[in-house]
Amino acid sequence: MPQTSLRIESLLKNGSKTWNQLRQEGKIAKDYTGATFVQLFSANANLAELCLTGSEWEACDLSRVSFRNTDLSNAYFHGGRLQDCDFRNAQLDGATFENLKLVRCNFSGAQGLKALELLAVDMDSVIGLEELDEEEAEEEEKLETTSPPAPSFAQNFRPFDSPEQLLQKGLRRLEQIPLWALDVYELGPPLPSQAPTALSPEGLLRDWAKAKLTSQKPTVTEAGLQRAKTALAQNSADVACAIVYLHHLGTAFSCNETVLLSLQNAFRETIELDDLTGAVDPRLVQALRLSGAEQELLGSLDELRIRLSAAQLFTALLQAELSPHNTLWKEAVDNNETATALGQMAAGGDLDFLEEAFRIFAGLPEEIQLQRLAYLSVSNQIVEGLLNKR
Repeated sequence: MPQTSLRIESLLKNGSKTWNQLRQEGKIAKDYTGATFVQLFSANANLAELCLTGSEWEACDLSRVSFRNTDLSNAYFHGGRLQDCDFRNAQLDGATFENLKLVRCNFSGAQGLKALELLAVDMDSVIGLEELDEEEAEEEEKLETTSPPAPSFAQNFRPFDSPEQLLQKGLRRLEQIPLWALDVYELGPPLPSQAPTALSPEGLLRDWAKAKLTSQKPTVTEAGLQRAKTALAQNSADVACAIVYLHHLGTAFSCNETVLLSLQNAFRETIELDDLTGAVDPRLVQALRLSGAEQELLGSLDELRIRLSAAQLFTALLQAELSPHNTLWKEAVDNNETATALGQMAAGGDLDFLEEAFRIFAGLPEEIQLQRLAYLSVSNQIVEGLLNKR
């Protein structure tokens, strides 16, 4: 049976030989929509005929990889190098290749080339993209002669990037990956520099998340299970982590009124906080969902959307080196449709209010900025999921 539970990112990191063998044995699923690859080095991997729609490839070095007949619609390749790769008959509708090197790659018969976007791509002996490259060069030449030069921030400002993309980029700038990255394993972050200490429900839950990210079986001990059950029974400070941990292990549990009330009070304090980008812990949100407090979560959806929009906009601005002290940030927002929409959602178009919140956000350590973005992103996903089920 196909190993649908295993992430393709983890499988490929084990080497193309293992991957190709698993494919030959029919143990690999074919649909990996939205997969994310960061600094992947791979040679001779057979990715032919897979569904990699919306996949993201950040700073990857790929050699002799087969994408033949692969669905790469809306895929995003950024940075890195692709050498001797086979894209014959691949579906590339809406895909983007940006700031990367293509060497001796074959795109013969590829579909959707008219909607393929090439941005600062260096091509050497590439087959099948010759006309596209010439058209792009001609278009750039026309723009240079008829349009004024774009502001310097235009290429670096990417408010349309997903929170996951912004998080991945931001984490790579940190000296070490923080442990809280395991709290948002759904976003596929790199593994933290240090291992979680599984002595508390939070540590147990993070240890489970690490196993999830590495496609390994989590270590479950009777002592760990008892600690989680005790935290739930005593309504301790990390009861939310205990609930989520027990749920992931498939262990039956029940929340009494005292536990539910403490979870609701903690959530309300977070939501009512006067902070446009205040973090909302996804473990608390998940615990409330598992405890049956769906209506309260749905009532907070507008606030979650507002906070996530602000955090996404501010993170994109700072990553483009547009601080609140640089007056160009307002021009950047005004000239970008996505940024304008995010600003409208976050502050109703009130730039003065937005600027004050931006100054507060920019004054935080970069790690805290990223944590807020990540926590808000996953919390928002959980509550949006509740809405979509209705």
